[in-house]
Amino acid sequence: MGDFVDDHDASSLLPPVARPALPEWTVRARRPLTAERMLEEVASGSVEAGRVLALHRASLARTRMYAHHLRLLATFFREDPEVQGRPEDADLSALKVAVGLRLTLDQAWGQVRDARTAVEVMPLTFEYVRRGELPESMHHRLLRAVRRLTDEQAAEVDAHLATLELPSVSVDTFTRHLRLAVDLATAGALPAPHSESRGVEIVDVDTASGTASLLVTGPILEIKGLAHRLDVAARAVQEAQRHALEEGAEGPLPFDLDQDLAARGRPHSLNTLRYAILTHTVLDTDPVQETASPYRLLVTVPVMTLLGRDDAPALVEGTTPLPAELARDLAAGEATWTRILTDPVTGAYLPASATTYRPSAQMRLQLRLRHPVCAVPGCSRSTALAAEDDHVLEFDHADPARGGPTALENLHRLCRTHHRLKTAGGIDPTRDPGETGMPLRTTWTLDDQLRTRSEEAVDLLTPHTVRLLEHARQEHERRAAEARALHAAESSRPPGEGIAQQRRALLDRHRGRRVIPRSTPPPGDPPY
Repeated sequence: MGDFVDDHDASSLLPPVARPALPEWTVRARRPLTAERMLEEVASGSVEAGRVLALHRASLARTRMYAHHLRLLATFFREDPEVQGRPEDADLSALKVAVGLRLTLDQAWGQVRDARTAVEVMPLTFEYVRRGELPESMHHRLLRAVRRLTDEQAAEVDAHLATLELPSVSVDTFTRHLRLAVDLATAGALPAPHSESRGVEIVDVDTASGTASLLVTGPILEIKGLAHRLDVAARAVQEAQRHALEEGAEGPLPFDLDQDLAARGRPHSLNTLRYAILTHTVLDTDPVQETASPYRLLVTVPVMTLLGRDDAPALVEGTTPLPAELARDLAAGEATWTRILTDPVTGAYLPASATTYRPSAQMRLQLRLRHPVCAVPGCSRSTALAAEDDHVLEFDHADPARGGPTALENLHRLCRTHHRLKTAGGIDPTRDPGETGMPLRTTWTLDDQLRTRSEEAVDLLTPHTVRLLEHARQEHERRAAEARALHAAESSRPPGEGIAQQRRALLDRHRGRRVIPRSTPPPGDPPY
């Protein structure tokens, strides 16, 4: 604790700062942020005073390192030969950052974008960050506020905030003027077109209850129209269900999701019917024809969960846990199951063979299990639909024996963006030679400069399931051995001894109880 005490003047602990050539401050703090101001509530020269100043120095150092991090990212982005300062071409640059910083592709792209904005578009406020005078948390708030603005609008915000005494103003003052600066910069700007506000995404995934929500965002009139059509359709189906139940109609009832309408005796609620119509009707894509192959949602259930011996969760598309009871209900409703074999030690999927360019159906199924997201390191795009099966070592159509084989050891699943990038030579994967039964490893070369390695997904529940099966086998053998020993012991005893022991056991069980003779009626029953 004594390390925090300093006998020198407290103000000497603050590093000297030379003011940059910035616009003259028009909004000043009530009081400058000095060492004396920071130490007003603590005794000068005390341990607490040393700690306060040490924390302040650490904050300055952290902010300067943060500024250095942004400058490196901005320089890397600007000088990357594949990007040359164009944000729309920064996918490969973001991939390199993701590998170097161990981030997802989306996180890396966010950092690259923010670094460019901070260093190149908003240099006035960045100068305060570089000197440690604008805390990292306040600068993050600034970047979040300008992400939807154009470069010109962000530069206006930068110029406005540079007129604040940023080294000393409070967070409330900074936030208030940031809001004002954004409003001034966007004044008179046309609102974003409706086409940029349309989207559908899965939100509120609750793995405990096995539910999720579908968020549909769009222009008010279009969403109102969709809700109206759903409501009209739901009311029509509800009326049809009501008539069918009143007339005792035979056969399946419309939109009877759980096949329990007849037992319930009443139609479904409008909310339930809106959901049923939305999820169980064919989407109209005319004149575009819907793909002939149906969409398959993969739910992987451990065998011991199916048998009811364990409650380990299932996995939807290899990423989202599903409660064991719900997984068993889903499995019970399916007529066909697909068995997937895995190595009992590592959980690696065992290979399936193929001899043609296109993988077999069984291989494609395993590829989806091994690659629920794009195989490129850092990419988090799902491979359920918009993805392609790719040969690590290219397949030679002229002479298949010379090229890469169509085998799981030479296949992976890539999103379309990174499949095109691989075809163009931006990324080059090489499958590492590995041991049989071990997870496959791949070395990735990015832009002929950066190398990283990834390991394919395995079934993490396989070792757990194998241990349960082994425990069940041992328990079965133990009980069987006990039964054999008991049978052998009983067989070796004289018959009379066994009968006498059984009678004694029965008498001990009923000792203390009142035994009523068969000829006597039960107590309380009237005689006939």
